[in-house]
Amino acid sequence: MLKDKLVLLVDDEPGMLVATKAGLTERGFKVEAAEGAEQAMTAIKSLNPSIVVSDLVMPGTNGFELFQEVRKQADFKSLPFVFLTGIDDYYARKFGKEIGGAAYITKPVDLDELEQIIKEKIGE
Repeated sequence: MLKDKLVLLVDDEPGMLVATKAGLTERGFKVEAAEGAEQAMTAIKSLNPSIVVSDLVMPGTNGFELFQEVRKQADFKSLPFVFLTGIDDYYARKFGKEIGGAAYITKPVDLDELEQIIKEKIGE
């Protein structure tokens, strides 16, 4: 059941969070949002999401750094991470895959694509 699975959205743009959260909620996902990496770390520890969809470019800690911080936590070593970014860069995409990201998709968000990736990664 999708309702048993929690998607954590991480982005420093409130408008992006609201729009993506609304789109995924309409598609049957349970969604929480975090504005930035610091909020995301707290949310990951307290909510234990099934998957994280994180922006890459954020002030302070970026999405790659957040991923690496999360991976240091024993409980979250296999937590799927989808990188979502406005940067369609070959090297960033390659690096995201190399460090273990589940997927790398570019903004504007294609909700059909994001829904498909989430379902694949959390076993729906």
